[in-house]
Amino acid sequence: MPDDSAIASLVQSCQAGTLDDFDPIYREFVKPIYGFIYRRTLHRETAEDLTSVTFMKALENIHSYKSSKGAFGAWLYRIARNTITDSYRTSHPTADIENVWDLASDDQTETLTEHGMAFDQIQEALQKLSPEKRDIILMRLWDGLSYKEIAAITGKTESNCKVIFCRTLERLRAETSLATLLLILLTPFKL
Repeated sequence: MPDDSAIASLVQSCQAGTLDDFDPIYREFVKPIYGFIYRRTLHRETAEDLTSVTFMKALENIHSYKSSKGAFGAWLYRIARNTITDSYRTSHPTADIENVWDLASDDQTETLTEHGMAFDQIQEALQKLSPEKRDIILMRLWDGLSYKEIAAITGKTESNCKVIFCRTLERLRAETSLATLLLILLTPFKL
């Protein structure tokens, strides 16, 4: 796994025109970006398509990345997040764009439940949250991102992300059963 300086070097090389150096960047980030997208769409083909679109956008716009504005990984997650939003906007033109969480069809939800995951309980508890709080909970617990990374993706401060996370977790503790809370905390979808 390349460290941050190796990624920075590869990005600089791509920005200088050596696009072959994008391959190690892609290999480093493809699984986490796919997981990020999949956990929001719950549909394998959609996640694969949106992951491809994310990396195409990243490659096409690599010249616009500025290390002074944050880590390259956070930049990729922002592209992925925007790609999901764009896809949702296109496929659900009259729906509330803030509810990007609800991309999965009932077929995928039933499949997950059949595999022993009480996904409906998780979805119900998370659906009650504002999109901002839901995003921070998902990025922290399921995507395993640091507060620093979440701050870079959302445009909030690290402290604000911590406060939102802690208060939301307290709210979930107060409003949900212990079993549902444990499902939320312990059910990252393994890919």
